[in-house]
Amino acid sequence: MREREIRPENWTLMFKLVLLLYVTGSIYLSESGLTGWYTAAVLLYISLDLFTHIMRSVTMQGVGAAVSILFIIAISYELNPLLALLIPVNLHRLAVPLLRHPAPVLLLMLAPILLLPKELYTSYGLAAAFSYLFLTVLSAYTDKSRAYRSTLEAMREEQYRLKKQLQESMEHRRQSEYMFKLEERNRLSQEIHDRIGHSMTGALIQMEAAKRLYATDAVRSAELLQNAIHISKDGIEQIRQVLKSMKPLNEQLGMNRMRVLADEFAATHEMETQLTYEGDLDRIEPLHWRILQQNVTEALTNTVKYAEATVVSIHIQVLHTMIKASVSDNGAGASKVIKGLGIVGMEERTAAVSGKIIVDGSKGFAVTTLIPLASA
Repeated sequence: MREREIRPENWTLMFKLVLLLYVTGSIYLSESGLTGWYTAAVLLYISLDLFTHIMRSVTMQGVGAAVSILFIIAISYELNPLLALLIPVNLHRLAVPLLRHPAPVLLLMLAPILLLPKELYTSYGLAAAFSYLFLTVLSAYTDKSRAYRSTLEAMREEQYRLKKQLQESMEHRRQSEYMFKLEERNRLSQEIHDRIGHSMTGALIQMEAAKRLYATDAVRSAELLQNAIHISKDGIEQIRQVLKSMKPLNEQLGMNRMRVLADEFAATHEMETQLTYEGDLDRIEPLHWRILQQNVTEALTNTVKYAEATVVSIHIQVLHTMIKASVSDNGAGASKVIKGLGIVGMEERTAAVSGKIIVDGSKGFAVTTLIPLASA
């Protein structure tokens, strides 16, 4: 949603209208009163101001301000000197683009006082001073507002750029993972063909030869059959070695999934997410990793819904007898924790492996999963 821009021209027009109403009221209450000529002059002055207001060119706005000043001088001389109180606002519009320092602007706005009757000195001086103060404050506020909008727009563009870059990085990661899988499948296929395929082919040839010699040369057939058995055993052992080299450690598989979970959460919710760990993670069994991942996912979901946090931390620690996984945030916390379906589900999953859940809302919100190690 875009912020509504405050245009100083609108506020200047309102201020001019207030001055005009004050002058009109003063003249109405005076002995001279309002005349038809005064009404016509005021309407012409308002039309001239509106025409100047709608001009986009700074030069034309300056020309309009100068014409307004000359017109006010003429009607104040012919109709009523009180109309001179309208001069300072237009002088400010004319002087600011030319005089950068505020002191000369104020002096220029006060200069017409020398041409007025002495009884109007006080009124004109107050009108000039108040006009200068109002327009100066308005100008300063407008500059700060524009600077703020410019900064905000730059931040939005930077946020859009970072989001786009993150999406491109995630897409690149998905493409890299896909290429890695293709390369790994190609490597496995080649290794099976080069090592295991040759062994199985040799064993098959030996068994075919033993079958043909079985009736005529039983001894030679038995030797060939025994060679085929040895070759087959070697092939099975090679299969085991290939599968063993390909299968990732529990530590690598579990932590990789946890990193992916943390990265996706940070990218989706624009929340700083920290993942740390310590201890021998290889002692964590696949079942434990699955429970930890489910509990961490549920805790992160609760953080988004209720915590109003900006930072969330995931810490996995392998102690001597148990696994400890904590998800904590810097949010509002809760003096009294009400267990919903999410926390109850975490407790049920963890209890299935003799573990427990600890929930603490005193400093932010923290959910800790404790699971005893199988070897403990």
